[in-house]
Amino acid sequence: MADIERETTGIPGLDEALKGGFPKHSVVLLTGMPGAGKTTFSMQFLVDGAKKGEKGLYFTLEENADEIISQYSLFDPTLKEYFDKGLLKIVTIPLVDYDSLKEMISSELDAMNAQRLVIDSITYLQMFFSDVMSIRKAVMELSTIIKARGCTAVFIGEMPYGENKLSSFGVEEFAADGVIALYMVEKQGSFIRALRVIKMRSTDHLTKYIPLDIKSTGIVVYPSAELFAEI
Repeated sequence: MADIERETTGIPGLDEALKGGFPKHSVVLLTGMPGAGKTTFSMQFLVDGAKKGEKGLYFTLEENADEIISQYSLFDPTLKEYFDKGLLKIVTIPLVDYDSLKEMISSELDAMNAQRLVIDSITYLQMFFSDVMSIRKAVMELSTIIKARGCTAVFIGEMPYGENKLSSFGVEEFAADGVIALYMVEKQGSFIRALRVIKMRSTDHLTKYIPLDIKSTGIVVYPSAELFAEI
């Protein structure tokens, strides 16, 4: 495990929790409730690669590209430079059909030769399929397309509020190589942020709830700290 190739995450403290970062060419499901920090996390991952000259694609089925750039520029004022240099690109995918989505992802990856990718959000597969097994098959198919092109990816998912589920359909986590969950725990009228690595193939990792903070530079996690809260 120590000898496998890694992609650093760009999240201070998380590489330590993952014993070095994401296994290269893996697909990680990033799940959490609205406001948990999923978009910020994903952009940090892409920007981390851009700083090292790696190209990154952000596919959005939900948010406007200008809004994503505007929001993340608050954490990194130099963000636009990476887009100007062709190291980062945000692509808005129209909700037409699954085959069109698959073709757009494939063609954009081939054209850019990206090493890192984000899909926001995988939950929108429900627009194309009526049963969960078809959704699971689609997630696995997208993962195969991405891995075949030597890419490391983050699939953003949704954690249903008030339910004991990691994802909207309960199958996304089984089709991914890794699962990271972001939590917002209410305590005494305020929220405590936390992260947990549910699974990560090919590497050892911490399994506890890890305190998390969103600072002026982005997300930071504290792997050596303990979370004194009930999850």
